[in-house]
Amino acid sequence: MAEIMDVSRWQGSIDWDAVKRSGKIDGVMLRVLGSKGGKPYVDPVFERNYAACTARGIPVGGYYYTCATTTQQTAAELAALRAALADKNFQLPIAVDAEDPKLRGLTPAKLSARVAEAAAQLEAWGLYAMVYTYTDFADTALDMAALAAYDLWIADYRGTRPTRKHGMWQYTSSGKIPGVSGPVDLSHAYKDYASIIQRAGLGQVRGLSLIHI
Repeated sequence: MAEIMDVSRWQGSIDWDAVKRSGKIDGVMLRVLGSKGGKPYVDPVFERNYAACTARGIPVGGYYYTCATTTQQTAAELAALRAALADKNFQLPIAVDAEDPKLRGLTPAKLSARVAEAAAQLEAWGLYAMVYTYTDFADTALDMAALAAYDLWIADYRGTRPTRKHGMWQYTSSGKIPGVSGPVDLSHAYKDYASIIQRAGLGQVRGLSLIHI
C-alpha cells in the first residue's frame, strides 16, 4: 500500500526537499486544472510542483476539477488539460474530479456518461484514467456501474475504508507532512500504479482526441 498526497494552490509553497526526506510520501497527485465561473484554468502551482517532484524522483499523477455539463464544456476542459499535460511524464493516474454541486443538475446517468467520456479521452491519450469523488456524491449523483471500467479514487473521512470498490482511498483532509504548511489530503493506494503504468507504456499524452477539441 502506497501513501499518496494530493496538493493544489491551496497548499501554497511546498518544501519538496523536506517532503522527500520525510519518507512519508510514495507519490503525489497534483491538481492540473481548477474551474472559475465554469471555465477551466491551470492551477498556478502545477508547473512548479511537477518540476519539483520530477527533479526529486517523486512519482506524480494529476487530477482536474470538472464542472462540465455539456459536450462543449467537456471539450474546453480537455483542451486545457491536454495543453497542460503536454511533454510531461506521469507515473500515477490522471483523475477526473467529479464533485462540483453544479454537476447535480444532470441525472446520474447523464453525468456518468460525461465523466466516462472524459476518462475515455484520457485513456486514448495514453494515460491511466481514474475517477475521483466522495462517498455521498457517488451514492447520489453518479451511476457508478457506468464508471466501473475506471479505477475509483474515493474520499471518505469517517475512518473506515469504504466498501465500494476503489483503487485509492482519500482518508483524511487534515494530514501532516513535513514541508507542507497546514493540513493536506492523504490517500492510500491499493495498486502499484507506478509499476502498472510503466509496464503498460502509459503516462504521456500522445494519442488522438476522441472529442473535437
